[in-house]
Amino acid sequence: MAGRDQASYLFLSLLQARTGTSFVSRLGDVPLTAVPEMSSAELGQRVRMTERAARAFEDLRRDFDPGAMIGELERRGISMLTPADAGYPPRLTKVPDPPPALFVDGTLPEALRDELPEAVAVVGSRKASPSGLDAARRLGGALGERGVCVISGLALGIDAAAHEGALEAGGSTVGVLGCGIDVVYPRSNHRLFGKVRESGALVSEYHLGEAPLAWRFPARNRIIAGLCGSVVVVEAAEKSGALITARHALDAGGDVWAVPGPLGLAECRGSNKLLADGAGCIWDVAEFVEAIAPVPAGGIVPLEKPLDVSLPAGLAPGEAAALAGVGFEPTEVDAVAGRSGLKMQELLSALGLLELKGYIHRDGSGAFVRRPAG
Repeated sequence: MAGRDQASYLFLSLLQARTGTSFVSRLGDVPLTAVPEMSSAELGQRVRMTERAARAFEDLRRDFDPGAMIGELERRGISMLTPADAGYPPRLTKVPDPPPALFVDGTLPEALRDELPEAVAVVGSRKASPSGLDAARRLGGALGERGVCVISGLALGIDAAAHEGALEAGGSTVGVLGCGIDVVYPRSNHRLFGKVRESGALVSEYHLGEAPLAWRFPARNRIIAGLCGSVVVVEAAEKSGALITARHALDAGGDVWAVPGPLGLAECRGSNKLLADGAGCIWDVAEFVEAIAPVPAGGIVPLEKPLDVSLPAGLAPGEAAALAGVGFEPTEVDAVAGRSGLKMQELLSALGLLELKGYIHRDGSGAFVRRPAG
């Protein structure tokens, strides 16, 4: 049987999910336990409600059965945490609009339950470059090795790469969803969802079956920021959800870091602007992780090796010149030509050989990207 406080928080959570409006922050001195028994007119006197929200409120009040809903969650092995519960992540209470209910599929890592510093969000573009994906995976792996919980949104691109890096390192990771706790979105991440659940948890403020509506993803970003002490933005355009996460982190008193991107690349203008505005610059993964989670005195924790940027032995002169002109970020052939000094026909032949030998690859746009040695 659901307790009265728990049922009231669940009611507000469902109401906010249906209307896209925060009521908790506008209730003032209205007791939460009184809300489900109020009429829409009574509630409307206390908070501003549209006609649509009033209809949603009356429909929900008529059909609300907290015992059945919580029972269904329990049958699925999903827990529900509210601000009235001891297990509710304490950091979330500091965001401007804490979720009335947080649904958890899996086990929240200790860092989130006890407000320890070892939790970092790694976020960025869904349409990331190969070098951005590599950076996110390396960051996730290095943080996971150090015992830092990696938090992200389980989206395509940077989010998925950060989760994968943490999993490969045997670390814990938490995915924050912008849809119902039982909804896999995008579907292509189905296997990753399962792995994240096993190593940490899936969390959402949305109950079973809630669709991945567009407005729910910016809203979930406040939870990503609220669960951690630091947010890392790997790649982000000027209008990006990752920048919303960064703003929420700053509002909650957290730290924001960014990975510098190539000059002029539209996909990195937002993250580069964060650096111009004073965000911490990640130019070396090992140094960043040491700053976030230093090794205790006498402890030794291995971190990833730095990238080997030296040219491999045995390359023909033309191949060596071409490889030296290819960056770890996507590099167009004209840029490679300018750096290498080779004529176009000779350059294309050398690039073809380097690709066959596995020293470089092409991204989706056809630009060349150098593979790290080893």
